[in-house]
Amino acid sequence: MKTIFDGKVRVLDISMGWAGPLAGQMFAEMGAEVIKVEDTHHFDWWRGSLSMAPPEMRPIERSAVFNTVNRGKRGVTLDLASARGIEILKRLVNVSDILVENFSPGVIDRLGLGYQSVSAINPRLIMISMPSFGNDGPECNMRGYGNTIEAMAGVTGLTGYHDGGGQRYTLSNALGDPVGGLHGVFALMVAMRERERTGRGQLIELAQVEALIPFVADAILEYQFTGKAPAARGNRHRAHAPHGIYRCAGDDNWIALACDTDDQWRSLAGALGMERIAADPRFTGASARKANEDALDAELSRAIAQLNADDCLALIRDAGVLAAPVNPAPAVMADPQIQSREYFVAIDRAVVGTHLYPGAVARIPDNPLRADVPAPMLGEHNRQVFAEMLGMTDGEIAELERIGVIGSSPRQYRSAS
Repeated sequence: MKTIFDGKVRVLDISMGWAGPLAGQMFAEMGAEVIKVEDTHHFDWWRGSLSMAPPEMRPIERSAVFNTVNRGKRGVTLDLASARGIEILKRLVNVSDILVENFSPGVIDRLGLGYQSVSAINPRLIMISMPSFGNDGPECNMRGYGNTIEAMAGVTGLTGYHDGGGQRYTLSNALGDPVGGLHGVFALMVAMRERERTGRGQLIELAQVEALIPFVADAILEYQFTGKAPAARGNRHRAHAPHGIYRCAGDDNWIALACDTDDQWRSLAGALGMERIAADPRFTGASARKANEDALDAELSRAIAQLNADDCLALIRDAGVLAAPVNPAPAVMADPQIQSREYFVAIDRAVVGTHLYPGAVARIPDNPLRADVPAPMLGEHNRQVFAEMLGMTDGEIAELERIGVIGSSPRQYRSAS
């Protein structure tokens, strides 16, 4: 079966980290030809550091995050600090459909690769710029990454225990990056549709902080109506109770549950043998439960702590109440539902061997997505790409490597050998 793009769209990915590379990876899943461009000195920082292990262990090829979010791409290297490297990149621009970059504002222009320059080379080129905070405004020059974007967008301001004394927490998974990447894919698809109509490309600016602000829409609305900043609620809901995470019997077993109505609360109480508690005037109505949520959670926690997680979940679900296990990573991978759908994909990659990686989420039977192609080694496809796309000879490519414009190992390693 054919993929969506079937190799007819070419993406030039000069971005680093997560947000930009994720957009490139998703295009690769859809069948686009994605060229990952790095430098042998300033390679993608998600590869990690050369100091992580001895050179013979090739540490920059062992990064799980890089190897996940760059699957399906072909990898080349170019020294963008050199005129020759910039000249070759511009030649790649001329034969590409999309350029993805997420440098700090001003960097791309200083390299001579701003939209005005690249569109003069290729008027059909769609370029997406993904700065953390935008290309203008008083904070545009601030450097950022997922966690700082979360903080600026207001997400961190809502993360904290309801009785935590105002302490706030960042999410460990840097939510700002994948949200920005997904918005980038959507924007690129829209621009491609517009190019079908006009025949011309365009510049897309996507400030990652703005992509994340809708995640706190309810807090922003609450502030506009009340004039007060919402307090941290932990796992609690703004209106419903009980709503939270509760510990079951055992070392570290937890479940999440939510009751939206009085009927659900009575069903939950009946399933757990808490009829007496459900009849308590403090807990009979929604407003009363919210007003006495500490006491409610204490009673519910005592009942749930007597049950193992599986039995507890069965009782609660049979009562028609929403509940789910709080799964650690091993439980996610062992989940029979996930396994039956073959979500995780085994991929063999040089240096690290065979591991399971997240598969493509969308299932499109007539145009399947591909998530089983390994991420490229540094400069792995230099000869292939430069010969196929630019018509370079073996001699020309060898000369570029000799003078350090391209390479397949970190520059520090080469100079030390």
